[in-house]
Amino acid sequence: MQFEEAIDIISELFRIKQWTADGAGERHAIIDDDLEIKVFQENLDNIVLQGVFGDVMSGPSQISMNEAKLKYLLQANFIRLIHQNDVLSIDAKTDRLCTTRQIAIDKITTDELLDEVENFVQNIDFWDVTAKRKRSSSMSPLLGLLR
Repeated sequence: MQFEEAIDIISELFRIKQWTADGAGERHAIIDDDLEIKVFQENLDNIVLQGVFGDVMSGPSQISMNEAKLKYLLQANFIRLIHQNDVLSIDAKTDRLCTTRQIAIDKITTDELLDEVENFVQNIDFWDVTAKRKRSSSMSPLLGLLR
């Protein structure tokens, strides 16, 4: 599969009529007030999807307020790395949470790409909900073991 073909499939899934592109080849689109999707080609064989979401997590006024939340999210990310291909981080341009997935598109089928994007969206949803959760008794039992 070629990069442009993958972009067409992703565009259809997210109902993106037009992407905004930068000089480095990154394309992005605002899905709603709280989610931005970025796509770029890592090399000829890989496409990178990035979802940027949530509140600003860093900056002088946010760091101390979000320190516990970031620790909680990084612990959850470590646990999920065994089963997920996404990496949680903070977007360098916006200081918001983001999750990134690299997909090898050189031998992928359309159905496999659809599955990858669906899993990517589920992970964005997981992280968005988890980031909004207050640290309380409703915390994941697995994360409770890390305390």
